[in-house]
Amino acid sequence: MRVVLTGGGSGGHLTPLLAISGVLREWEARGTLPDFEPDDPPLELVYVGVVTETDRTALEAAGIPYRHVPSGKIRRYLSGAPLTVIDLTFRLPVGLFRALWTLFFIMPDVVFSKGGYGAVPVMLAAWVYRIPILIHETDIVPGLVNRRFARFASAIAVGFREAENAFPAGKALAVGTPLRPAFRQLESSDVARQRLGLHGRKPVLFVTGGSQGAQRINTVLLTNLTRLLPEVQILHQVGEQNLAAIRDFTLKDLRQFPGVEDYHVVGFLPEQDMARSFAAADIVISRAGGTTLAEIAAAGKPSVLIPLREAAQQHQWENAYFFREQGAAVVLDESNLTPSVFYSTIKRLLTNPQDLHVMAERVRLLHRPTAAEDLATILVEMTRGRVPRQVLAS
Repeated sequence: MRVVLTGGGSGGHLTPLLAISGVLREWEARGTLPDFEPDDPPLELVYVGVVTETDRTALEAAGIPYRHVPSGKIRRYLSGAPLTVIDLTFRLPVGLFRALWTLFFIMPDVVFSKGGYGAVPVMLAAWVYRIPILIHETDIVPGLVNRRFARFASAIAVGFREAENAFPAGKALAVGTPLRPAFRQLESSDVARQRLGLHGRKPVLFVTGGSQGAQRINTVLLTNLTRLLPEVQILHQVGEQNLAAIRDFTLKDLRQFPGVEDYHVVGFLPEQDMARSFAAADIVISRAGGTTLAEIAAAGKPSVLIPLREAAQQHQWENAYFFREQGAAVVLDESNLTPSVFYSTIKRLLTNPQDLHVMAERVRLLHRPTAAEDLATILVEMTRGRVPRQVLAS
């Protein structure tokens, strides 16, 4: 059984692909792969698409071979027009040729795409070869690539039921967003804190901007450190490119400040430590990408969401507002985010434990614990040449 994985150049795209890979490998190791026959060929997983340095590290750690295929990216801002022309004129055709060449020699049974610009050449090549395509959409507002390629897909899975109507009738079903193994077996808060070097005397804020960090979130938090540290412990994931500067700031300006030992800054968190950070937190402060929100729901944590305004189709805003409407999160507008607004929001939550309890209960209702297994089942059905109507209709 050969499966090609593809997605679009960000950690949020890659995470669900790794989750599905883990489930398929676990089933094969146990001998519980659906419809598996003794003479069937072994499971083969290959990632084909744009491979960033972060992707390369994650794929190698997971033991998944990869083939880099360049792609073109459409930039929706005026200053990006020249780069868009270059991408569509040169990179995308080169990427399509390389994808056709690569898939010809792999000839997978199915292509699983997370969407994004990096998936375009691979999905085009799969369509040319009539290879079945399974698309997964994480956000409430589907991305441009997934919407455009929906007609070529055999099946579409979505993270939120509200996204179903954006796709052709009968093709999409809400199965949730698959998460990495560490998020499916989260440690208790006390155990996670102990292993992260945190104590139980103060609440924990986990602040994350994703694998690349978020400059605005970093800035507004650092401005408030001296006000927050007497009351909380802070675990701050800043992105590798920001780590040195922020460490210099804390060593130089906060070295003598009481409570500075409760500020823990890291650049990148591996899977297990990322899961522990969610488990340890009393409040999560983050962007509002679909995968991050699925992780928050799995951990059952109250959150303060600061959606990225520049995200395509404002998908982070839609995700964040959905969580707020469900009573699962507080949403702050980045364009109006002042240090005082940020601090007063955190302070209000910390002094109202009942509000935090209600938010935690509401967010747990949004968790779909079988998402990875459901998607893996659909993939297996498609490798057998069946459009999984019985799965999609369940």
